[in-house]
Amino acid sequence: MVKKIFIIVLAMLTLTGCSQNKMNGQDQMAISVLFNERDEAPVNRDWLILKEYHDRKNVDLDMLLGDDEDFENSIAQYIYSDSAPDIILKCWPDTITEYANQGLLLPVSDYEDLMPYYQSYIEKHNLRDEIDKLRLQNEKYYILPGYKREIQVQQWIYRKDLFEENNLKQPENYDELYDSLLILKDLYPDTTPITASWGGAHLFAMMGANYGISAGWAGEKYYCSEKDEWLYAPATNNYKEMYKFLNKCFEAGLLDPDIFEQSNEDFIEKIENGKAILTVTWISSGLDIWDAELNTNGIEGGDWEPLPVMESTIGIKALPPVDIFNKGLAIMADVVEKPCFEELIKFLDWAIYSDEGSDLTSWGVEGVTYEETEEGKILLPQIISPKNDQGTIDMASEYGLNSIFDIIENEEFEDYKKPDYIVEFLNRSKENGDTLKAPPKLKLSSQDSEIIKSIEEKLLAYTNETSVKFITGEMDIESSWEEYINQLELLGYKTIESIWNEAWAQQNNVDIK
Repeated sequence: MVKKIFIIVLAMLTLTGCSQNKMNGQDQMAISVLFNERDEAPVNRDWLILKEYHDRKNVDLDMLLGDDEDFENSIAQYIYSDSAPDIILKCWPDTITEYANQGLLLPVSDYEDLMPYYQSYIEKHNLRDEIDKLRLQNEKYYILPGYKREIQVQQWIYRKDLFEENNLKQPENYDELYDSLLILKDLYPDTTPITASWGGAHLFAMMGANYGISAGWAGEKYYCSEKDEWLYAPATNNYKEMYKFLNKCFEAGLLDPDIFEQSNEDFIEKIENGKAILTVTWISSGLDIWDAELNTNGIEGGDWEPLPVMESTIGIKALPPVDIFNKGLAIMADVVEKPCFEELIKFLDWAIYSDEGSDLTSWGVEGVTYEETEEGKILLPQIISPKNDQGTIDMASEYGLNSIFDIIENEEFEDYKKPDYIVEFLNRSKENGDTLKAPPKLKLSSQDSEIIKSIEEKLLAYTNETSVKFITGEMDIESSWEEYINQLELLGYKTIESIWNEAWAQQNNVDIK
């Protein structure tokens, strides 16, 4: 109830949106911002970051609070309301296309000349081609973008101590992995060697790359560069080969039968109590916490380590592509009519893309959260970080850092937070070219998107249902595959492929034969 009252009060404060007032002889600017508030870091009007924006740029941010777990719905509710914000944070291109087509958002591409820091950032990181992917059919784009490096931080990890104790070499392919896990399963019968969370979507995305297709979190839309066409991945033979290996692991007791339904908490418990031997996860923060929990649970010397990407049963060795688009922000179209418009654009340019603004957003304030040393910036001892779990201050909840305009990667800050061995591993992975190149951007009309959405409702339900059945053996992969493909066709997968490829041909000015 208190939170609802707080939101209503903030909304009342921001009804006028972007406005200017005189204070101490200077123009003071108020900007309303729709923000995805997180439970672990509730908005505090006394946040250090808000004070710094006021002191450095005489800007006051009025925070409208959206539901972090359903932020797209919050965007829809606010954007059509009488208290629409000036700025919408945490936008993804697909989320805002509808609003842009309705004329509700500002075409930021028209105002690049007001953003010198932005232009320098784009040129420095050679992102012009990426910017062009954001353009709609009118050749304008409506989102101020954030980017990160093309480094795949989602990786395989394994219990290195178990492999070494039993004289098993680090597996280089799926066959070696299978044979080694069979041995370990026999030695440690209470384990479920391969486990995963999020319904297995994370594991399937990683394995999909090893089979040359999209799967799991990577989605069902797959661009085949050799044929220059878009395919529905679950209908491909490569998908079938992935199912065959997963089924083989399941039948041997190596694949956790709970992966389709277990909670993330259950997954973490298996990581920490010795039940799991191999999985996939984000490794940015390192694995030391999990090692410590293994020791707490009586497994001395337990050692989770990143595992270099393996070669699949069809000879592909790859990690899923990295979408370097981080997140972005959108600006309401009517802001252009307000007296502070140019100042607002210039403030966003500074806050997001300048070195000073980026350092403020990530590192915070020198002497309060970090200090400069001969080796570079370091966080102060009281600040909690992956390198300092003894700290007492959380930067996000206490100061509002890494929360608001943190849409571009501050590389120094991100590498500082990672343990050295993780930085070295990720650099080797990048040098080895493990990560697949991201597919091209396919631009669909709103009408095409609606047609696909209506087909996918039943198609995806069937695909997900049969995925579990193929893996668990309830459906035989070989004898049921033709029937499965026929059912996919009845549900419209070829119609979706046709829409994709017709849009792709139109996008590239190619005649369809």
